[in-house]
Order: sequence, then structure tokens, then C-alpha cells
Amino acid sequence: MIDWSEHDMRVSRTEQKKAHERLQRLAEPLSELSKKQIKKLPATEFFVDELMQLADISSASARNRQIKRVGKMISEEDRHALVEALFRVRFTPEQANKIEAWESRLNINDESTLKQFGKQFTAVERNTVYQLLLWIEYAKHLQDDELLAESEADLTSYIKEVAILSGL
Repeated sequence: MIDWSEHDMRVSRTEQKKAHERLQRLAEPLSELSKKQIKKLPATEFFVDELMQLADISSASARNRQIKRVGKMISEEDRHALVEALFRVRFTPEQANKIEAWESRLNINDESTLKQFGKQFTAVERNTVYQLLLWIEYAKHLQDDELLAESEADLTSYIKEVAILSGL
């Protein structure tokens, strides 16, 4: 049983920074999509236009600047939908099923599964996984269905993000 009086459930600035950096790193795999795939992304027209410009940039420094720009813009989009679309493009249905199975396997009280998850995906931040699982447990404790759904969606997106960023 978790003693909730010992936990400060505010998201730390470090965790916020890690989440922002992870989203920025997703700009690179997004930039590798074909123009046809980019047009199908669930994103604003402005975001899609910025991403499409990457294909026409040949200068390494200009490309890096544009990738950083796109990375910053990801936070203004529907992150969950964008990650889902990129995930579906990058992985076969069989691979996707194996990756998505981690959501039901991860448990805040099962250290060995958390370690296995970290070994399989090199982009995993152990503390981030723990925080996401803690939020799920906290939502269950409060019996807050809205917070639970949001926390589970965050975990799902995180698993997909680290799978993409781990280069599997």
C-alpha cells in the first residue's frame, strides 16, 4: 500500500524538461517520413507544412535548425495522436502488439519487469516510468476516472515514444 502523504504529486521541472526533450527528439523520426505519410499525420496544417519543408533542406545546419523548430512545435499538437500515427508507420502490427503489451505488464511493485523494460528500450528513463505508474496508482486511489484515463494515455504514449526513440 502506498502512503500518499509521503508523495508530492507535482510533476518536477526535471520531468517536464525530459518530456519536452523526448518530444523534440521525435522530430527526427518524423522528418524521415515520406511526404505522403506526413500529409496523413493528425496535425495542424502549419505543423505539416513545417515538417514538409525538412525534405527540401539539404544543408546540415539548416536541417538541424528546422528539426529543432519542428520539435518545439510538437508540444502544441495533440501529442498522443501524433505519437500514435508515427508508431503505426514505424512498426509492423506484430511489433506494435509486442510493444503495447508492456502497458499491461508494467507494475509499480514489480521491479524486475521495470528492469526488463529498461533493457529492451534504451531510451527509457526509469524515474519517468515510475512517475507515470505512480500517477496511475494515485488516480485509482482517488477513484478519479478522468485522471486515470489521462495517466494511462500518458503511459501508453511514453511506451510508444521510447520504442520509436530506441530505434527498434
